[in-house]
Amino acid sequence: MPRSPLRSSLAPRALGLGLALALTVAGASGCTCERSGAGAGAGAGASAAAEAPAPPAAKPTVDLPALAHVPGDAELIAHVDLRRLLASPLWRENESLMTGDAEARRTLDALAACDLGLARFTAIDIAVESRTSQVIASVLGEGIGAPERLTCVGERLFGGAADRWQIAGEGDAATIRLDGGAAIGHVRGPDQVIFASAGWDGALRERLAGGGASPAVGPLGEALAGLDHGRAIWFAGQVPALGGEAENLTSLAGAIDLDAGLALDLDMRAASPAIAAGIRAELDRRLGNIRQRLAKSGLPQAAIDRVTIAQEGPALRVRAALEIDEIRAIRRLLAESRGAEAEAAGRAPSERIDQGRPPTAP
Repeated sequence: MPRSPLRSSLAPRALGLGLALALTVAGASGCTCERSGAGAGAGAGASAAAEAPAPPAAKPTVDLPALAHVPGDAELIAHVDLRRLLASPLWRENESLMTGDAEARRTLDALAACDLGLARFTAIDIAVESRTSQVIASVLGEGIGAPERLTCVGERLFGGAADRWQIAGEGDAATIRLDGGAAIGHVRGPDQVIFASAGWDGALRERLAGGGASPAVGPLGEALAGLDHGRAIWFAGQVPALGGEAENLTSLAGAIDLDAGLALDLDMRAASPAIAAGIRAELDRRLGNIRQRLAKSGLPQAAIDRVTIAQEGPALRVRAALEIDEIRAIRRLLAESRGAEAEAAGRAPSERIDQGRPPTAP
């Protein structure tokens, strides 16, 4: 049976975001106010000692449409402006690589047959909670919630199997049950469908009803507020021990622009300034090696200099910007490097050992 493309898209490892998340949300703080006992002669004092009112709820650090449906315990949030992505030079030059996978091609062909080609989609927002592997994916596009298109998806992608794609209700109350209930889809008008892992569906419903807390109130609030939300892609997440120099990072946020090439702003926060300094030293070393290789490729010095690393206390900032012509030059360098490695691997051992040595006297 073909693998469910929607179920795969709801699996954290299949999101293509490259982040393994760990729960670092602090426990909820309880009331620490001291209560007075009712003793003799307390009189009116007992009334004054009544429990103080709860403090007002914290306000989100930022208010974004992409966060409207996301539960407060989300540990990774990502937004992709699909129209800008699909119009970018980088996508156009690499589209065949990105859509060449057989399963991806099958899914895209089925969607196109349902009048749901890529050009119809406008954005996708993804949220992840890693402790119990929960995912929410909000898909936006012109007319993607139309009943006839959703019915067609079930027929084309799932062969009409009701246990894999079952639509119930109508209009804004319509839901989609995927793979026996492993995920639930909610139709939010004609232009939005939100899918959630079953274990996160209750929290999603609460957010859709206007309740629950925004993730911009919790640990991600600062990272979300500092992002450039005008970029084609942006993301923020809490980072677990990823190994190597990343093991002491606590959060990571970034924004990517693709309009003229590739521009990346990446902000990381370490557990302490000393750890941040160590990470920067390692990044500087690796960047130095990369700069040497790029300089040999003939890449303009200005492009190399646009890659910068800065540290301020526990915060690290990486900035890079490449024009599309510069990206092409890097790709040529990588291709030539792979070709040289393949050629060297194809030589006989004696040829590799003798390479570059002067001939010996007879």
